[in-house]
Amino acid sequence: MLKRSITRACTLAVAIVMTMASPLSHAQDAKGKKNKSQSRAAAKGLTEEQKAVHLLDRATFGRRPGEVEGVLKMGWQKYLDEQVHPERISDDGAEQKLRNIESYNLSNAELAKYYPPPQVIQQALKSRGLEFPAPGANQADPTKKEINKALKNPDKLDKPGKNDPAEQMEAPAQPPYIEQMRRGRELAQALAEMGYKPPQKIIQDLQQARITRAVYSERQLQEVMTDFWFNHFNVFIQKGADRVLTTSYERDVIKPRVFGKFADLLKATAESPAMLFYLDNWMSASPNSRMAQYQNRAPLGRFGQAKVGELEMPNQAAQQPQRRARGINENYAREIMELHTLGVDGGYTQKDVQEVARCFTGWTLRNPRNNAEFIFAPMMHDNGEKTVLGHKIPAGGGKKDGEMVIDILAHHPSTAKFISTKLARKFVSDNPPQSLVDRMAQTFLKSDGDIREVILAMFNSPEFQAPENYRAKIKTPLEMTVSAVRAIGAETNGGPAFHRWIAQMGEGLFMAQPPTGYPDTADHWVNTGALLERMNFALALSGNRIPGARVDLSRLGIEERTVNSANASQVVDKYVTLLLRGQISAQTRATIDKSINDQLLAKTDTGAPAIDSARIVGLILGSPEFQRQ
Repeated sequence: MLKRSITRACTLAVAIVMTMASPLSHAQDAKGKKNKSQSRAAAKGLTEEQKAVHLLDRATFGRRPGEVEGVLKMGWQKYLDEQVHPERISDDGAEQKLRNIESYNLSNAELAKYYPPPQVIQQALKSRGLEFPAPGANQADPTKKEINKALKNPDKLDKPGKNDPAEQMEAPAQPPYIEQMRRGRELAQALAEMGYKPPQKIIQDLQQARITRAVYSERQLQEVMTDFWFNHFNVFIQKGADRVLTTSYERDVIKPRVFGKFADLLKATAESPAMLFYLDNWMSASPNSRMAQYQNRAPLGRFGQAKVGELEMPNQAAQQPQRRARGINENYAREIMELHTLGVDGGYTQKDVQEVARCFTGWTLRNPRNNAEFIFAPMMHDNGEKTVLGHKIPAGGGKKDGEMVIDILAHHPSTAKFISTKLARKFVSDNPPQSLVDRMAQTFLKSDGDIREVILAMFNSPEFQAPENYRAKIKTPLEMTVSAVRAIGAETNGGPAFHRWIAQMGEGLFMAQPPTGYPDTADHWVNTGALLERMNFALALSGNRIPGARVDLSRLGIEERTVNSANASQVVDKYVTLLLRGQISAQTRATIDKSINDQLLAKTDTGAPAIDSARIVGLILGSPEFQRQ
């Protein structure tokens, strides 16, 4: 039975690939016959219902039951106006759920204090005369298992006693693992007393918060834009100090500025500890600066940064181990032009990269172990004159050099075009019309880079509402999984079990290593393996087989809980109408019908001629049509 289920899922996945590889025809009825009157209407433009569906598909993480009707009642323009002003929308429900995610609400200093890396834990234990297992120790080591168990659940730490295997055995008969367990509990007890928690929990909590906000927030467009801008200004959470710094980066730097001035967002990311660490600009120092005199400097803390206040202490620096020479680092200079502003064809040269790198020397960090503060260190800065994109930057400007670069880049015509193209690609089409990009770029320049104005120009454009762009984009794994939860009114805690599905589809949250982040185009997400995962997820979700997620199909108002040969077609019609607004291709419908009929025949052989309607829901959520938005 399991083998046959897997075979059916693979068949459906292949059907998905074939369907998604070709343009999806517009509006087809539940029986798969093309609705000619609907096609004629589409040629004239989208209906009001389609406009509401289209806006909800692109401006949210998926339509909830009854939401289309709500938007039709209030008008899609009014709905859009509310969404671009999230401060006007109460979000108490989502915020309450976020308050229960412990590390998400902590500062950088608190995260570093309570979730330290292994080397800090090791040092703390040594101060108590204890030895921590080496970072590369076997994970199967009972000592390490006991420590991890205690770190995750310190309140449930077992006390040695009659239930302790080590206490039940006489000393001469004790095998080595018993002593390891005893030692592990001793170490775990010490760690729990010190209040330490596993550093990996920071990442899990941030992923959980992203999923929770996407599912439950009423400020949906703000959440979609947060996802967009984080990928635009991507950092990799697994790189050193960014494990601690990424939470604040997304929460305090990106999210509050998604509808503001682009220059403000660019400056905030440039000064953020997460970006400075990720692209190594915190190490960038002019070879001609005072910093160059002290290459052997004292480390700032657990991540190896140097304390700026100690850089003028040559005697102390000389006592430190020999380190490699630090000079100008061009990583951030290159990415701020290529990925954050101008674009690869934006008209800059390698000389511009070098000059921008000089401008950002001295933009560094103070003590990322605690406050992780951005500071400007004059002794690391190149004080000479620079020229960036033809603009002279006078000598002696200090921190203003970098600020001038930000101003130049944020208001450059190439930036207006590049940002407009990316936004149009995200919300309109994988290949956005040039006419739309040009108008958005003009709005960008006229409004001083006002992101809200650019977004409104895009959503109100005829190109956005063009029939050829209706349901023409493929959902990312995050969009697909969250939209499935929202579509059937399910509940989820957004925990590791849910995130694991997103990661298996190729979009582990905050885990994109390159500065490009995750792409928005179909070619990255349409492949057999990833689409099979989508179908498996849909079946697991609808079947209540994902820990931390709960589905109650009775809330959807469809009475049939089981399906048999007499009512199968009728039940499929109801769910297609509910989840797909009745739009399904003949190929998909035939595949779903065959899967249901095959299973009904198999059930009949075992004396059970009916199946749960949850399977129908799963097949629809895994269908090609549901992958589109």
